[in-house]
Amino acid sequence: MRKSVIIISIIFIIIVGSLFFLQYKFKSTIINVIENEVPQNIQIKYSQIHVNAVLGNVKIDSFSAKLLNSEKHIVSQLNAKNLSATGFNLASFIINNKVSIKNIRLKNPQLQYFKDRTAKIVQDNSTQKKSDNNSVKEIKVDEISIINGFLKIHQNKQDSIYAKIGNINFSLNEFCTSTIKLKEKIPFTYKDFKLKFQHLFLNMSNYEDLKIDDLAFENNKLILKNLYIEPKFSKEVLSTKIAVERDHIQLHIPQSEFNKLDIGCTPKKFFVILDSGKITKPNLMIYRDKRVADDLTIKNLYSKMLRDLSFELDVSKLKIEQGYVSYSERLEDTDKAGEVFFDAIDASIINLSNIHKNNEKTEILANSNFMGKAPMVLDISFDVTNKQDAFLGSGEFKNFNAKIASDFFESNLNAKVTGEFEQIYFTFSGNNLNSEGDLKMKYENFEFKILNNKNEVNKFLTAIGNLFIKDNSKADKNGFRHGKIKVERNKNKSFFNYLWINVEDGIKSTLTGNGKKKM
Repeated sequence: MRKSVIIISIIFIIIVGSLFFLQYKFKSTIINVIENEVPQNIQIKYSQIHVNAVLGNVKIDSFSAKLLNSEKHIVSQLNAKNLSATGFNLASFIINNKVSIKNIRLKNPQLQYFKDRTAKIVQDNSTQKKSDNNSVKEIKVDEISIINGFLKIHQNKQDSIYAKIGNINFSLNEFCTSTIKLKEKIPFTYKDFKLKFQHLFLNMSNYEDLKIDDLAFENNKLILKNLYIEPKFSKEVLSTKIAVERDHIQLHIPQSEFNKLDIGCTPKKFFVILDSGKITKPNLMIYRDKRVADDLTIKNLYSKMLRDLSFELDVSKLKIEQGYVSYSERLEDTDKAGEVFFDAIDASIINLSNIHKNNEKTEILANSNFMGKAPMVLDISFDVTNKQDAFLGSGEFKNFNAKIASDFFESNLNAKVTGEFEQIYFTFSGNNLNSEGDLKMKYENFEFKILNNKNEVNKFLTAIGNLFIKDNSKADKNGFRHGKIKVERNKNKSFFNYLWINVEDGIKSTLTGNGKKKM
């Protein structure tokens, strides 16, 4: 009996001793890696390391890491309450030289990055040779998670913020990388991920900032709440800072949803694929100071913009609901900007794509109220693969009372307009150079009143101008007069300018021509 007790005691001592040794060896190996195996320009600090060799758990308290450049300046800095890893498979590591971990968790991390600084991984020759001989063949992690993180990216100098994001919660499932994958464009694979954050700020340009209150991505569904594009300067100040015309833009989108969103990379290009999306109640206000010199750069049509994207885009359907858009211009010798606006905008964009798919065309269909009163429909379609940027446009206005746009006409055309367009229908086809089509219109008592510098009616010019305006006596049996559209595109202007001059040319032709439909 006594002999058995001694044997059991010896076995127990050996087991306990082995566990203590394993615990010591496990911890000392981790400390050795942190202190001796990391590149020379990475500095790691911590307060304590807790390990459990049996369960394969590691927890590092008050973890911090700094990446330095050759001038010893900080490129990035990470501080976290703790960094933990659970379920480390020690046997797999020893036998197969493979790392297998159930979970890696970073709690309350704060990451700062200085985008104007660069750094290269620095290793001495002995470390590199050792790493080559004993490199890990594969790393697998069931889940990587970040809890309540914060990111700040500095630009040019420490007090200039390029971007910042708060309350970041992130999880990535079935992460895997290897010595072979590290040589590929995307050096790892994963099954899926979840991401939530709040209060994003991004310095978009020298003139606008982007802000998002909330973002959530899960199960390939992206939800954005309260997206803003805000100008850095007031309208007046912006005009003093630009050499050529630039829009003063204010945009607010309360909510956007994007379903079956897939983002990734092929061997050739980055891609974004979206099954459907909905943008609710976008509010866009655009102001342009026409007293500033014209921007004479070439403005591409939508088809070329899509074709020239640096990544592959494929959106099956995108809906816009209850939108609002206003556009105002300030001309010389005017006290205020003339404005037009569209509300109650409901639009569908189908096949927004630069991927060739059996010659499917991109189509934009929009319904809105012009100046809050006149119902309007617009339909634009084009083939993104067409190098001449051919497109087809059609639309209609109803109950367009010219008085509702009198402020715009007065500020921009120095004229008042009376009368009413009951119905306007137009269809035109074009390309990057020119377009032509037809317009028909039913109107009553249409008249221009041209103003002088004192904002008074110039009776002489008004009388001459109205000589060219034909009454509606020569309308067809349905009360429509007909006109032709034929214009050349000004490539220094946007597509909306192209659209407007097509409609404008058709209206002029209808008002001043013989009103008959040409066969």
